[in-house]
Amino acid sequence: MPSLRHAAWTAAIAVLLPLAAHAESVVLQVEQATPGADPHTNARVVDIKLKPDSTKALADFTRDRVGKRIQFRSNGILLSSATLMSPLEGDSLRITAGEHGFAGKSAEEIAQGIMKGGGLTLDDENR
Repeated sequence: MPSLRHAAWTAAIAVLLPLAAHAESVVLQVEQATPGADPHTNARVVDIKLKPDSTKALADFTRDRVGKRIQFRSNGILLSSATLMSPLEGDSLRITAGEHGFAGKSAEEIAQGIMKGGGLTLDDENR
């Protein structure tokens, strides 16, 4: 017969499990990260070219999240948060700095950090 402690633990896991299922992340391996400026807006950008395995991981992760918010991070720095309008498919993407840049870092620093740190982390916004 299960103890009261066991029953309470099982109930707690049952309540938290649906939350854990929604808080996912994936690490994308980057082949190249290049700083630059958008020619139309002059906003600072980092152009990313993904390694082949990460192209599939990006598409798989974003396919189930259309209409939801996701975040891109590098070395713990939030680079972008957006609502997906469609899955992100392909081997490249552009991350544009917000109004205050990339959390106080330049596009050059972010690109270097991505290359040294091993890539980008993509996660659910509520993570």
